[in-house]
This record gives sequence, C-alpha cells and structure tokens, in this order.
Amino acid sequence: MKKNQTTKRMALCFFIGLVFITFLLLQKAENASKKPSISIDTKDKEITKSPPGADTNEELSQKIAEAKSNLRKGLDTWNAELIKKAKDLFLNLFMKSKGKNVYLPYYIALCDYRLATYYIASNNTGETERYYTEGQKYLEKAMEDDPSFGESYALYATLLGYEIALHQEKAMVLGFKSFEYFAKALQKEPNNPRINLLKGTSDLYTPEIYGGGPDNAIGYFNKSINLFEKENIKDPIKPSWGKEEAYTFLGIAYKQKKEYDKAREYLKKALEINPNFGLAARELEEIEKK
Repeated sequence: MKKNQTTKRMALCFFIGLVFITFLLLQKAENASKKPSISIDTKDKEITKSPPGADTNEELSQKIAEAKSNLRKGLDTWNAELIKKAKDLFLNLFMKSKGKNVYLPYYIALCDYRLATYYIASNNTGETERYYTEGQKYLEKAMEDDPSFGESYALYATLLGYEIALHQEKAMVLGFKSFEYFAKALQKEPNNPRINLLKGTSDLYTPEIYGGGPDNAIGYFNKSINLFEKENIKDPIKPSWGKEEAYTFLGIAYKQKKEYDKAREYLKKALEINPNFGLAARELEEIEKK
C-alpha cells in the first residue's frame, strides 16, 4: 500500500466541503438539501412487523452477529474477501426482510465503505467507484426509513468523499454536500461515538488551511472515545463497531504531530481492546522503529 498516495487521496475526500463551513453553519436543518432519490424497492414502509417467511428476532440477531464477525475479521486482517462475505450475508438478510429492518441497508453500506477504502488504497478506481456507489444507494434507503439515525448520514458523507477523490470536477458540489451530511449527522446524534469517529477521521485527513488537521481531529477522537467508554449496547442488531478505531486514529493523529509517546499509548490501548486489529499493529510497529 502506498501510504503517501493514500493520504493524499483521503485528504481530497474531505477538504473541499470545509471551504463552505461558514455558509453551512448558517443553514437551518429545514433548509437542508433534498433527500436523495433511491433505486431500492421501498413500497412497504412499515418496519415494525416481520413479513411472511422472515427470521424471528433471535434468528436475525444470530445471523447479523455472524455477518458482523466476518466484517470485523475482514477489517482486522485487511481481507476484502471476508468483507465481501459479510456483505453477502447482510444482503441475504435484507432481501429476506423485504427492506423492513432499518439497520440492514446500513450494514451493507458499511461493508461497501470498507471495500471502497480497500480498493482506493490499492489504486483500483473501478472497484472503488462500484462500492461507494452501491453504499450510497443503501444509505439513501436507510435515511429514508429512519431519518433520525445519524450514523447513516455520517457514512453517506464519507462515501461522498470517495466520489470526490475520483471525480474532482464534482468537488465543489459534492464537497458541500459531504460537509452538510456530517452536520446533519452531528445534529441528529451529537453523542454517537461512531459519528464523532468518522468526523474526526475526516478532519485528520483535511489540510489545516481548510479547517482540518490533527488538532481538530483529536477533539472528535477524544469525544468518540469518551462516548465509547460509556456505551453499553446489548442488542446485537445495533451497530457497535469502532472503539479500537477511535484509539487507533487518535494515535495516528499524535503520530502526525510527532508526539510519539502519546501515539504509542493510544495504539497500545487499541490493541488491548482488539489484539487482532492490523491497522493499530502496523502503526505501532512504525513508531517503534523511530
């Protein structure tokens, strides 16, 4: 993986939107851009009842847990095939539920986000475009089904960043839209640790001249970590990912500031939470060589 090139691509993903920060903060939520159109069938909007032939809650929980496990292992080992396997499991559940579970399109898009990250780091633009496009469509459905679920908006903003990276001619329009969706996400769920993690990652790879940089990112990462420490999700259907990532990216932020003792501390903490998390292990190994 070409680290410098990947960092530049990630920066492109987010900095354009920040040019519009002053304008955006003056906007009211009711004046936000129109909800994007989707191509997924959503004829039946009722989400409280299970359709004929659907899994029971217990069966659904077990299958979602299996899919989440594959996704976690794929991320830990940076294995695209395991992430694809997770996506297939979520897709099967989504089709079986006939779109009635609001978390399933979100999980499909989460897999797409991981795959888009994998392929953009590998300079495979075709697969990157494929996965961010598919992810956007499923998030559009998730936002339509549950407008209060802020994580869908934050993930959508992130995938818009990947589109900017590949289509810089759209940077002005999509950059504004990306920042707008982050603002919506934080307005809907300001104390969601995953939203703060994604926003911090955005700031980390945004040049300081456009309002980003490690200092801004550290604030979001610290808030994310504090929220993760308080979070106690018992329902296996709900999202619970990200705690080790928050510590890892906090470590990376301090590494960028050349504060290596702090970077080492937080990367080690990430590995205490998840000893198999490859990104934290690789970053720690680099620091130990200094």
